[in-house]
Amino acid sequence: MFQDLSIAMPILRVEVVSAALRSLWHELELEGEPLIFIPPVHGRMYTEHHPTLLHLLIEEGQKGQRERSGQLAAWERLEAPAAAHGIGATEEANFLYKANFLREAEPGDRGTVPATAMGWLKQDFVAGWSALSVYFYDPNESDQSRRLVALPPGRQDDWLAFIELLDNLHTEIASRERHGRIEIIGGSDDLIEVIERTTFDDVVLPEATLAQVVAQRRIFDPKMLSRYASLRVPRLRKVLLIGPPGTGKTTLLKAEGAHHVKQGGLVFYVCAPPKNQSATSWQQLSYALRSSAESNLPTLVLVEDFEMFVSDPHELQMVLNTLDGVATPDNPAGTLLLATSNDPEKIDHRIRDRPGRVDVLIEIGPVEDVELAVRFLQHFLGSTYQEEEHASVAPLLVGQPGSHFREVCIAGAMRALDQDRDEIQRDDLLWAHEIILNGRALATQTDRFLPPSVRKRAGFFGKKP
Repeated sequence: MFQDLSIAMPILRVEVVSAALRSLWHELELEGEPLIFIPPVHGRMYTEHHPTLLHLLIEEGQKGQRERSGQLAAWERLEAPAAAHGIGATEEANFLYKANFLREAEPGDRGTVPATAMGWLKQDFVAGWSALSVYFYDPNESDQSRRLVALPPGRQDDWLAFIELLDNLHTEIASRERHGRIEIIGGSDDLIEVIERTTFDDVVLPEATLAQVVAQRRIFDPKMLSRYASLRVPRLRKVLLIGPPGTGKTTLLKAEGAHHVKQGGLVFYVCAPPKNQSATSWQQLSYALRSSAESNLPTLVLVEDFEMFVSDPHELQMVLNTLDGVATPDNPAGTLLLATSNDPEKIDHRIRDRPGRVDVLIEIGPVEDVELAVRFLQHFLGSTYQEEEHASVAPLLVGQPGSHFREVCIAGAMRALDQDRDEIQRDDLLWAHEIILNGRALATQTDRFLPPSVRKRAGFFGKKP
């Protein structure tokens, strides 16, 4: 009764490829019965399938004085065997890398390289053995790809040594390309030029405050790095600049970034992602911290509005573990996280108040003395500043943030132009100061901006209110 009944059994791609790999091994008459396995995930790319890295590794080996375990002698692409039924037959590279092999290329990039291409490879090693490797599309996997490797029995340690050589080469290339570079995470690369143009001439702060910020660069000093290592503490320093908006925190961040790049270091500027992106703010920052550790370069990570990156309660444990715990990335060359916050009270106390998670808080506050107020006027008025005319305005501006000084000077210059004058007078600055303060005062009177009640509006349409 049931003789004609057939049952369809699903076959996974990895099973088909494994059988094809074994068949190809015997067809090529390679050594023994192959050990076929899924290789461990390593780094951000499958280096054992990237042509550029394979060629460079061969060249390195030819220059070396002694044979290294896992040293590659030659490699070649193979046609997909018939038993694979077309799996891995297309040598497809899904995207382009930047020159550092770390991030996807963008329009306008130069020196780009193709990503790892899918396909079948045969790799021959200096020690006299060979391996087969296949990288193929697999919709059953989270990243929709998979790799399989076939080795002679007992060669798995040599294979892992081969992978280590490739990964070290990849890291070396990435580090070389990243010297003196700024990378924007989650934002536009247009920010790079903005940062590079910023100098400490743009920063007006009390000398003691500026000295405290500059002192944090000591994390990159070899003696300090050795001290961290001797204490078995990850070489990551976390500094939070706190204060109300407009006090110069962002300018200071950018000036530090520009300085660090000129010293040959690596800078990550982390932006909060748009709401329609799957990555969270914390994931962006976590990526930057991990990338810093992998770079083996002195790295400065810049973050504005730090409270936005650590406020998700579902991510709090990951935040705690990364800032000072089992998941803290350790960069042998040192990493300095320099962040700002206008609302430090919004940061969980287990982060804000715990030394080690935030190592030091530095206040960047409003202008508190006349000397600094004069410096702000000199900075924003530039060549038009006159001591006799403008210095007497400084005491009236004490207590305001730096952005207030900027707007006073700009509005004062506009008033002078309106009156066909080249020189900016004291009265122009006083007028601008009052206009700005009055505007702020009006903005706090929220009832002035409420729409009229329905009862009052009815009269406009010929109805009795």
